[in-house]
Amino acid sequence: MNITRRNAIGLLATTAALERKAAAQQSSAQRGEPIEINWLGSAAPPLDIGISWGVPWPRGAVRKDQSFTLNNPDGKALPLQSWPLAYWPDGSIKWTGFATVAGANSSGALKLTPGRATLTDRPALKITENRDAIAIDTSRLQCRIPRHGPFFIDDMTIGGHVIARHGRLVCTLEDRSDFEKNKAIRFEDFVSQIREVTVEQSGPVRSVVKIEGVHKSETGAREWLPFVVRLYFYAGNEAVRLVHTIVFDGDDQKDFIRGLGLAFAVPMREQIHNRHVRFSGEGDGLWAEPLQPLTGRRVLSLPGSRADVYPDQLAGKRIPNRDAFDTRGQKLMTDWAVWDSYKLVQSSADGFTIQKRTNPQSCWLDAGAGHRASGLVFAGDVSGGLAVGVKNFWQSFPASLEVQNAASDEAQLHVWLWSPDAPAMDLRHYDTKAHDLDSSYEDVQPGFSTPHGVARTSEMTLFPSAGIPSKDDTVKQAKLSQAPPLLVASPQHIHSTRVFGPWSLPDRSTPFKSALEDQLDRASAMYLKEVEQRHWYGFWNFGDVMHTLDTARHAWRYDIGGFAWDNSELGTDMWLWYSFLRSGRADIFRMAEAMTRHTGEVDVYHLGRFAGLGSRHNVRHWGCGAKEPRISQAAYRRFHYYLTTDERTGDLMREVVDADYKTTEIDTMRLASPSTKPIPYPGRVRGGPDWLAFVGNWMTEWERTGNPKYRDKIIAGMDSIANLPYWFFTGPNNLLGYDPATGKLYPLQDDPFGTYNLTTNMGGAEVVFELNQLIDHAGWHRAWLQYCRLTQAPKQVVAGDMRSGTEGQDAAHAAPGRLSAYAYAQTKNAAFAKKAWAQVQRSAAITPRHFEGPEVLNPIDEIPGLSTNSVAQSCLQIIEILEMCGDQAPEL
Repeated sequence: MNITRRNAIGLLATTAALERKAAAQQSSAQRGEPIEINWLGSAAPPLDIGISWGVPWPRGAVRKDQSFTLNNPDGKALPLQSWPLAYWPDGSIKWTGFATVAGANSSGALKLTPGRATLTDRPALKITENRDAIAIDTSRLQCRIPRHGPFFIDDMTIGGHVIARHGRLVCTLEDRSDFEKNKAIRFEDFVSQIREVTVEQSGPVRSVVKIEGVHKSETGAREWLPFVVRLYFYAGNEAVRLVHTIVFDGDDQKDFIRGLGLAFAVPMREQIHNRHVRFSGEGDGLWAEPLQPLTGRRVLSLPGSRADVYPDQLAGKRIPNRDAFDTRGQKLMTDWAVWDSYKLVQSSADGFTIQKRTNPQSCWLDAGAGHRASGLVFAGDVSGGLAVGVKNFWQSFPASLEVQNAASDEAQLHVWLWSPDAPAMDLRHYDTKAHDLDSSYEDVQPGFSTPHGVARTSEMTLFPSAGIPSKDDTVKQAKLSQAPPLLVASPQHIHSTRVFGPWSLPDRSTPFKSALEDQLDRASAMYLKEVEQRHWYGFWNFGDVMHTLDTARHAWRYDIGGFAWDNSELGTDMWLWYSFLRSGRADIFRMAEAMTRHTGEVDVYHLGRFAGLGSRHNVRHWGCGAKEPRISQAAYRRFHYYLTTDERTGDLMREVVDADYKTTEIDTMRLASPSTKPIPYPGRVRGGPDWLAFVGNWMTEWERTGNPKYRDKIIAGMDSIANLPYWFFTGPNNLLGYDPATGKLYPLQDDPFGTYNLTTNMGGAEVVFELNQLIDHAGWHRAWLQYCRLTQAPKQVVAGDMRSGTEGQDAAHAAPGRLSAYAYAQTKNAAFAKKAWAQVQRSAAITPRHFEGPEVLNPIDEIPGLSTNSVAQSCLQIIEILEMCGDQAPEL
């Protein structure tokens, strides 16, 4: 079948059977009925805050121009903005993004209803643009964003008063070039330089401004460290969400970052005793002090009163100016110390300190300490101030919060994502020599173990205020920053829409299925616990898990080549996301989100030679020489993007849409299967996981934009596979010639039969399962079903099936697991269901053992021989097999 006709079939984008099923399925949206939207973790936010989230719909249920209403449990309409995130092939909406502002008065399930939008009394958000700046007015906050210069925020104004100004990014570089000779270290400071400002969304409820630039040295001699900052504004709300991304484009042998973060100037208009600094501590803990505590040997009271003003001062209430006190009181206020600078330093995941000082010529005084600070700082006076809260603050140590020059007319508030009080950031590889692939499971090539191009994203919330918030509200702000609220549709609704392919809801209808659910719960609980008991925290590490446990050491193989950090090896990201989809659990969501932030940023290259590819598992996240598309693939990020509408995650998916062109520069199988003769094509790829990763990238771009270019590229590959000599079994190690300009695949040998054990277990199967619901391609569907039926078949069986299409009906050549389950779902041949369940029945049980004493550093619960590969894959298999052949589940 030629490509022109195939494109026409692609426009239909579904098999006749799928069309009939979609037409028959009546959803709540089609009937105009409300669906329930719940708070992640059940609790509504304690303060009004802007929230963005996504909701999926069945094919054909929601048209492009559909409007919606949102009501709280009392029936009150909430402000609502909506926009399309993804489309079904027929043009109907697949995912919708929503934004609202809600708080404690919206506790309980909200009702989202297709229908005419309801007006609310909340003022709309306004944006004004000119050549120099963008002005945002939420009605509660006015913010000016320059298009050029060092400041990403020029000023933030409430009630006519500037609350904060000169928001900028800062970086300090440590120069060690003279250290060996003279033991001297020099420091160079950098500040942001804006290159481009874009209003990405301008709506009545939510607006998004994207700011791009670089860090520039104060001398102007160097520009480096590209950044992207996004600011999120919500109508009628002062809080501003900030998403900050830096891309490391330096030399890891020379560029040691000593400090990295953001800074704001906070005007101080009131007298010293009416100025305050606060740091959030653990849980509901708060460290809150005025610059000049009005306490000492004598009590300070107003003339004619014996009441001590100190309790009111500590509460953040306005204390009269000095001239309101008598001579004795004024003398006391003159003599008491004034504290000018403050800092909270989270030097590890398990300890922070608070210090303050009166001036640079005097010592830092210990003022407090604790375990894990929740990451909020406030500086201001009783007429206004700014608080900044950092998500995952202690988890991303070394971090610090600092207030300088608070006794002057303008305090400087610093949020250090990498604290200058910590040793400098060292991104070098862990060794100067390569280690053998056979012994250390490590692929190291000269120039490949580089961090040049990796990124890191941090999230913050800015809380400008017209006074000193109550202590309770400050704690609430810290909680909102540490765990931003999210609205989510129920697992049942998401499941009913058939997004993300076949996955099951929890099912305890039989003892066997109940045992499987217990196994899935134990796996999630074990890894949630492992993050804590193994201390998988830190600026560059948080979000990832490790690959293989060293049972003899009772530690993960953190120092052994490819056995250390997991880097999405066998779909760990997908396992966590499917676990969340089916359960709705907040703890699993937070872990999956942290993993997406990490694996999409740190494990992937965003500029330079390897841009669009990711690094295979290693002691250092970027240390392995294997740079592959399966790590960077959009299929791992789609869950987070569609559930949260996060634009940065959208960037990551778009970055890799043309990653297939890298095959002309970097051969992913150059070591495992080196080419012995020139390849007559621009490059070569494995059908899986390489090409299937590209397919996931294209599928995502197609559904986000409707651009047929990427649908056609998928179809070109489908055509190619349908015409290969052995379809999906073509090529030893599944290697094929590839032309990224056309998307076509070619056999590389005259008789190119072959198999590869990693074809589908790095996200490839999940991509195909979903794709097969979207595109009707008879040749492709036939080839894929053959692969599922005959996964373990020898050449002669596959060759025979190419003629007959009937080999292996007894499932003798099928592999236990998801592919056999798919074969059953398509054929209803019970032999394939039996083979699918064989995979689950032989999965090892997760039974931890407790260790303590001199054999371990700390008491731990451990599963000997634990492998993240095995756990992730076995859990994915259970989740998918339950859906595709749950009706054939065996008894215990």
